[in-house]
Amino acid sequence: MTIHEADKIRSAVQERYADAARSDSSCCGPAVYTDADPFGQSQYDDAARDLLPHDAVTASLGCGNPTLLAALKPGDVVLDLGSGGGIDVLLSAGRVAPDGKAYGLDMTPEMLELANANKAKAGVENVEFLLGSIEDIPLPDDSVDVIISNCVVNLSADKGLVFREAFRVLRPGGRLAISDVVLSRPLAPELTEVMALWTGCIAGALTQDDAVALMAAAGFEQVGIDPINVFGRSELEGLASGLGPEDLPATLDIETLIADFDGVIRSAFLRATKPGAPTSPATASATFTDPQETHMPSVHVYEPALCCNTGVCGEDVDQRLVEFTADLNHLSEQGTDIARHNLANDPLAFASQDSVRSFLEVAGSEGLPLTTVDGVTVLTGAYPTRDQLLRYTGLTQAPVAVPAGTTELTVAENTGSGPTGCC
Repeated sequence: MTIHEADKIRSAVQERYADAARSDSSCCGPAVYTDADPFGQSQYDDAARDLLPHDAVTASLGCGNPTLLAALKPGDVVLDLGSGGGIDVLLSAGRVAPDGKAYGLDMTPEMLELANANKAKAGVENVEFLLGSIEDIPLPDDSVDVIISNCVVNLSADKGLVFREAFRVLRPGGRLAISDVVLSRPLAPELTEVMALWTGCIAGALTQDDAVALMAAAGFEQVGIDPINVFGRSELEGLASGLGPEDLPATLDIETLIADFDGVIRSAFLRATKPGAPTSPATASATFTDPQETHMPSVHVYEPALCCNTGVCGEDVDQRLVEFTADLNHLSEQGTDIARHNLANDPLAFASQDSVRSFLEVAGSEGLPLTTVDGVTVLTGAYPTRDQLLRYTGLTQAPVAVPAGTTELTVAENTGSGPTGCC
C-alpha cells in the first residue's frame, strides 16, 4: 500500500468518525444498523451501561467488549487504541481503580472532545485521553500493563506497525486484548479498494491467519483468536443496506457478494502476551478470564431443537456434540454454573432472556447455538470448544477426554437439555 493510499484511508476514517461523534451514530458499519447486532454491542450489559453517561454508550462504534475479556485488575495501567467516545476507557478506569489508570488514544479531535465531555459527566479521575494515531502511540516503552481496542485495528493501513507499537509500550508480561473484525478468507481485491467498506470495518479486516502471523511477528506469545459473532445472510443484508450505488463498482452485485461472504466475516477476540517476567503486581496474577475471583460466571448454551444430545438420530453421531456434552458434564461436576438449553424442550429459557429472544427474532434458529456468560453473548453459530469453556467458567483444569466411540452420554440434571435418548 502506498503512502498516498494510506493517507486516503486515514482521512476517510477520520471523516467517518468525526461525523459519528457529531451525530451520535451508534454502530460500526457503513451506516447505522439497528435491526440486529452483528458487531456485538449487546456485549455491554445493562449494569455496565448504567455506569456511563448516555453519550458514551450511544457513541460506541465497536464490535465487542474487550473490557469483559481483558481481566483488568486494580493497579493496572490500561490503554485503549481508538477510544472513540470513551466507553471502554471509562469502564476500564473503574476496574483498575483506585491505583490504576486508563488511557484512551484517538486520532479524531471530535471524538476526543466527546470523550473528555463523557469523562467529566462520569466524574472519573483516573482517565486521560490522548490525541494521536495507533501506529505511533504517544507513550514511552514498557509503560502499559494491558492494551485493549474495539473494532479499530482493522481501520489501520499498517496493522503490522500497530502490533509492533503495542508490543513496544507494553510492559513484560503485558496483555493485548482486542475485539475486532476478522475474515476466514481474504476479500476479493476489488472490494479492498471500496472506501465505504474500509470505514465500515470490513475491507481492512485481516484474515484470522494473517492476524495471528502479524501478532507473532511483532514478538507476542500466547496468540489466539476466538470468533464471537459470525455474519450470516441477515447481518450482511443489514450492512449492505447502508451502501449506495455510488459506493460499489458497477461490476459488483450486492446479492452475489452477500452469497459469497455468508459466514466469512466475524467479530472476534484477539489476545496475546508480551514475553518476560511481569513488572507489575497486577499483571503478574492476571489472565484473560474474568478478574472478579469471588464471582462464579454463569454460562448458558442455547442450542437448536435436537432430538438427542448428539444431534443425530440413529447410529451416526455428531462428534463435536459428543465432545461438547462430555465437557459440559465434567464442568457441571466441578461445581461450575453452566447450563444447556434445547429449543425443542426448553423454549421458556429462550423466551425469558431478552438478548436470546432478540437474537432468534433476527437470526432464527439457524443462528444457534448461542453462548452467554453472565447474560452477555460471547459466541454464536458454533458450540464452544474445550478451551473456551474453561475460560468462560474460570477453571484451569481441563475436562476429561471423551473415549473413542462414545455415543451415549448422560447429561447432568441442571443442564436443561431434557431427555438424553435419541428419538
